[in-house]
Amino acid sequence: MKKICIVTAARSEYGCLKWLIKDIDADPAYQLQLIVTGGHLLYEQGHTIDIIKTDGFKIDAIVDANIDLSSTNTIAASMGRMGELFANTLSQLNPDLLIILGDRYELLPICSTAFIMRIPIAHISGGDITEGAIDDGVRNAVTMMADYHFPGTSASAKNIERMRGSNKNIWVVGEPGLDAFNRIELMSRVQLANNLGLDMNMRWCLMTYHPETRQNLEYNLTVVRNCIDVLSEYKDLQVVMTFANADFGGDKINSFLEEVSKNNAKQFKVVPSLGQLRYLSFMKQVVLVIGNSSSGIIEAPSLGIPVINIGERQKGRYLCQNIIQSMPDKNSIEKALNNSMNKNKNITDGKYWGDGYTTERIHKILSNEIFVD
Repeated sequence: MKKICIVTAARSEYGCLKWLIKDIDADPAYQLQLIVTGGHLLYEQGHTIDIIKTDGFKIDAIVDANIDLSSTNTIAASMGRMGELFANTLSQLNPDLLIILGDRYELLPICSTAFIMRIPIAHISGGDITEGAIDDGVRNAVTMMADYHFPGTSASAKNIERMRGSNKNIWVVGEPGLDAFNRIELMSRVQLANNLGLDMNMRWCLMTYHPETRQNLEYNLTVVRNCIDVLSEYKDLQVVMTFANADFGGDKINSFLEEVSKNNAKQFKVVPSLGQLRYLSFMKQVVLVIGNSSSGIIEAPSLGIPVINIGERQKGRYLCQNIIQSMPDKNSIEKALNNSMNKNKNITDGKYWGDGYTTERIHKILSNEIFVD
């Protein structure tokens, strides 16, 4: 029985990894080892480890590096602690393969530790380009340390091949975030209204803004203020705002969003984490997605929902036909918002990022290509 260790450090990538965790756990050929760390353990991020427990997964190790988001210095120090803790954890678990996803900065100490310990790494969603965030450098560093690669698109696969100088062990599988559309029954509008305390007769909007990590704190706070100011003009629009992630400045953004919700509860509601079911269900019911989350770039196109992507966090990624790119100033956001209100659903290239069967492909590759008797 091969020991496959999957690490999750944030709510976003857990939603993408959930179905792979489930399928590996159910396969008698493998012993699943699940490690939870990073933002999952922070109450200011919604303490999303509780969602993992509710989903019924056995957690083999919790690695708490006491992440401090107050500055880039304290975050870097937290990553140093994480590397030491993962050395002990991986030594105890001794996995045959470590599976990680994406580009969160937590992956640097995790993967460098596994790399030094000669533990093979499989990387999901490598090869993408996001020039407006440090994620780009993290993702590429992980690509160079990983042994196996599961990019979402052919373009990303070519980037990996160019970086590594070889097409060995690269399989295009699609983005796993789309698998949920084939795996779960989404909540209805009535259920969402009752669950979130929303007015069914109003138009709904989903807002998620993460810090542009190549910009300073004031820049990011100004962008969020601009976004709220423009949305406030649409009195028939009810906005659900989810917390920014555990990047530097995210906690300041979240405090601002809480203040907005407190002062205008009828129009704005802030939720630390909706969880995958509510998030995707709500996305399907909205007239607009706004912010700079990758979910607007990858998941929303499959629904054809108009998306306003603000700033450069996602710069370099392919933008499907449903997406309106906006500069971060108030006038540009207002123009994009007016545009979006006249935009119909557009699923012309909604399958660019995949078809919702990524987990099945990865599972088959593990059994037929990587762990061959």
